[in-house]
Amino acid sequence: MMAELVTELDEVVVNVKQFNADLANGEYIEGKLIAEKLSEFKHWYYISELDMFGPSKYIGYKTMICKDYSVYNDGRETEKVLKKWFMILAEDDSLYTSLWVKLNDLHYEHGKNLRKNAEIHILK
Repeated sequence: MMAELVTELDEVVVNVKQFNADLANGEYIEGKLIAEKLSEFKHWYYISELDMFGPSKYIGYKTMICKDYSVYNDGRETEKVLKKWFMILAEDDSLYTSLWVKLNDLHYEHGKNLRKNAEIHILK
């Protein structure tokens, strides 16, 4: 059964916090450490008030926790919903380099590389 998509920005904020807590606590997604999946995520959403990122396939579903995550979740569906509140950060934006470095550092801390085609989204 497909998980329910978020309908409120507050749900996204909760999910970003949960993703970062799960990452810090070494939680598993379908038998793999969540850290092992970092390079698989392309669309990253940044919330400045939290100073945290979360991937669309995780933060776009209601009350997401690692044990409920499924590879069958559809990032295309979550991206459609998240567009209500977020926009892609352009490479020529003054924030781009600092956020790219911050996201790259998050991957590096867990022994992973950030995808070259990763996209950062920020609140509108």
